[in-house]
Amino acid sequence: MQIADALKELPDLYEKLAEEKRPVLLYGMGDGAEKIFNHLRNKRIEVKGVFASEGFVRGQEFLGFRVMSISEAEEEFDDFAAVLCFALEGEKAQILKLVKAKHTLYSPNLPVYGSGIFDKKRIFDNIERVQRLYDFLADEISKEIFLSVLKYNITGEYELLCSDKGIFSYPEGFFRHNKRHIDVGAYDGDTVIEFASRCKDYADIVAFEPDRHSYCRLLSNTTDLRAIICENAAVSDRDGSGELAGKGSRSSFIKSGGGNTRVVSIDSYCKQHSIGDCGISVGSIKIDAEGADRQVLQGAVNTIYNNSPDIMVALYHRAEDFIDLPLLIRSYDYRYKLYLRKKDYIPVWDIFLLASK
Repeated sequence: MQIADALKELPDLYEKLAEEKRPVLLYGMGDGAEKIFNHLRNKRIEVKGVFASEGFVRGQEFLGFRVMSISEAEEEFDDFAAVLCFALEGEKAQILKLVKAKHTLYSPNLPVYGSGIFDKKRIFDNIERVQRLYDFLADEISKEIFLSVLKYNITGEYELLCSDKGIFSYPEGFFRHNKRHIDVGAYDGDTVIEFASRCKDYADIVAFEPDRHSYCRLLSNTTDLRAIICENAAVSDRDGSGELAGKGSRSSFIKSGGGNTRVVSIDSYCKQHSIGDCGISVGSIKIDAEGADRQVLQGAVNTIYNNSPDIMVALYHRAEDFIDLPLLIRSYDYRYKLYLRKKDYIPVWDIFLLASK
């Protein structure tokens, strides 16, 4: 398939919003809404108001607007175009049908970190690399997910993300070995526990979590697992220290330079902490590093070259990650097969690359 042919006639989300004759309203509040508001303003798209779902309206103001309920917005503006400004997982997305039944609802895909956006212009500016990645994808599920995400990024039509392709599945044999597993961004241990339930014969698990509160939960939640090493540290492309920013949640990240948070690279850690007398033997690496995913991969290049581990890495933190990270892994070793898998999220959160040989 030629990706350019499949995408070139799709209407651009921001062109549609710029041409809207109806009032444009934000649906939701918070950091994501503020980021979308600023992005729309940079595109010279005027926002006329803000509304929220019933139960979230408490007479507050946001961005200088009184926050309305849906019924209040309908009473004031009659018809309008709504821009979704918060994330929804799984069945929770059903609430969008209430708005969609009466009004046009757009869902922009702005990255969690950084100011870039993978919109239609950026896709076509990088169309050769986009096509190359599509051709590298190892199965039809991956190709369907890839194409649906690109279409969604261009059009803002959230229904493109809602299909049975949202059911997360691993390729055959993935995360099954008798070697070391490394979990970067282990949070409270949920992904460690999931791995251990899938892979019974692992040698050990090294779980990295920089936030102290989440690290304590990680320790508590994994006490029943065998051979697990929990490290209160962030992972990057070099050793050192940094400052933890965020609120002790999945959105916490490391600011480089200074600070008292320990930072390590996978290569240096594995060199210092080998398994037994046989040296390092890493079977798999999972990376969900809140915007530092590229640096983690760069700091693991020797481990990847020497061990050929299964790699699972988040692709949604920065706009460029969706294309750059799969191609980076492929540049490390052309024999890697690349798969895309995603969970049911609007916008495109929890989408991962799975790479294996």
